[in-house]
Amino acid sequence: NLFNRCREWNLYEGDNPVSSVKFLKEPRQRLRYLEPEEEQRLLAAAGEPLQSLILLGINTGIRIRAEALTLQWNDVDFKRDLLSVRAAYSKSGQSRVVPLNSKAKMALDRLKANARSERVISTSKGTPYKSVEKMFATARRKAGLTDVTCHTLRHTFASRLVMAGADLRTVQSVGGWKSLSLVERYSHLNQNHVAEALERIVEGNSTTNFTTPQIEPLIQCV
Repeated sequence: NLFNRCREWNLYEGDNPVSSVKFLKEPRQRLRYLEPEEEQRLLAAAGEPLQSLILLGINTGIRIRAEALTLQWNDVDFKRDLLSVRAAYSKSGQSRVVPLNSKAKMALDRLKANARSERVISTSKGTPYKSVEKMFATARRKAGLTDVTCHTLRHTFASRLVMAGADLRTVQSVGGWKSLSLVERYSHLNQNHVAEALERIVEGNSTTNFTTPQIEPLIQCV
């Protein structure tokens, strides 16, 4: 990436020397998402505005630093219960609209009641947050969760959406993933729905008569 950028800026001439390098495959790590009980512990350990921010992360899937901390009140449509993520702050470079569920609306209503600036997430003085990592780390420690980060909230959102029966294309669209392959890691979480779908195949063909007399003529021919 560094060489490509230098070529774009006319600071380097020639081919990218790294283009022929074969990269090692990264180990597949465990997909970490919050169980309901863990979510309650984390929320109990967090003060405002972090508590509302956690609820937004879990229920909308927005990226905390790039999208949530840059969110402005004119990006929130309280009449239609929609939240807009601007392309300028989206990792995919595309804007998207996220429907708000009851918990997300509750969090935004609480933040709106104490709003001090045009930013949805701001300090008591109205100044924007550049990061909430330290605040989150403190709440995580109090909740006794050792392997949870701000990005775990996004994993939790996607995991619960898949387990609720949403198809991967919907998860990709609402969550703003650029590639469907990035969402496929959650696909194993909907095995119950796959089993139900397979059973519906049987139910849909239950009237078909596979009796022995139907295949007897074939046996005689053989």
